[in-house]
Parts: sequence; C-alpha cells; structure tokens
Amino acid sequence: MSSNRTVNLNPGDELIGVAKVINQEAIERFEYVGQDAAGQDGNGPPPVNIHTDDARAREMGLTRPVASGQMSFAFLHELLARRFGADFRQGGDLSVTFLKPVYGGDRVTAWGVVEEVDTHDGRAVIQLRCWLENQDGVQTCAGRAEVTVPSPWTQARGEEARPVT
Repeated sequence: MSSNRTVNLNPGDELIGVAKVINQEAIERFEYVGQDAAGQDGNGPPPVNIHTDDARAREMGLTRPVASGQMSFAFLHELLARRFGADFRQGGDLSVTFLKPVYGGDRVTAWGVVEEVDTHDGRAVIQLRCWLENQDGVQTCAGRAEVTVPSPWTQARGEEARPVT
C-alpha cells in the first residue's frame, strides 16, 4: 500500500521536464473540450474567442490567437502527476501566475524543482517551484505546488500510488 513508500527527494532536485509542441489545432481542440465541459454538445459552432479566431485576438491587442491559460496549467499538472501519480492527483495543490502568452508553433516545457521537504504526521510534504518556458527560455507561467506523500486521500481509498524515489 502507498503508506509503505518513502520519499527520496531533497531541496534542489529537479523533476524531469515535460515538453510539448503547441499547434493551432491543439489549441482549438482544447477549446472544444472546454465548450463540451460547459454543457454544450461540442457539435455546435466552433468557439470564437482569442484562442480560436485571428480577428478576435487582434481586437484584444494580440498578434494572433493564444493558447488558453488552462492549457498551460494542464501541462504543469501533467508534470506533477507524472512524478507523483495519485498522490498529486488526489490532494496536491498547484497555483500559477500567467506571465506571457503561448502561441501556436511554440515549444513549451514544464519544469519543477523541489524547494522543501518536511514531515507532517508521518507523511512527506513536498514544496515545489514549477514553471512553463517556451523555446526561447522565456517563462510563460510560474507558480508553486505542494504534494503530500502518501496523500491522505489516496491512502484512505486504499489506492496504490506510483513509487516516489
């Protein structure tokens, strides 16, 4: 069970980055999923907004459509879920600030570094700094995450989380 796992992380340890190439098709697909999640059937007209429409983006002072901030957030979430599995997905915390737009054609990489590891009630509480940067090394969003290993929610449900080493 996950309660038998140990955490072998130290301040300064880096998470393995997750890289993505963003294209306009992926941006639009992400918007359709959001439309569907909002209770629309996804078969209606495509969303017209700064993410999908050149004219709308320009009206808002952008040079072209931009990826949704939620898309950037999802990439950081993936970074943490790949590293910490169910312990992050079921009780982790992630907070970010969006700094620069992400455009179709950008290559972005999600990064994370351990800042602190404490123990609370026999569980490792890991504080991380995380960010997304584009192909030019420019941070497009940055924030902080916290994950508890084993997560009380994972352990309470009797679920097996991925080993954390």
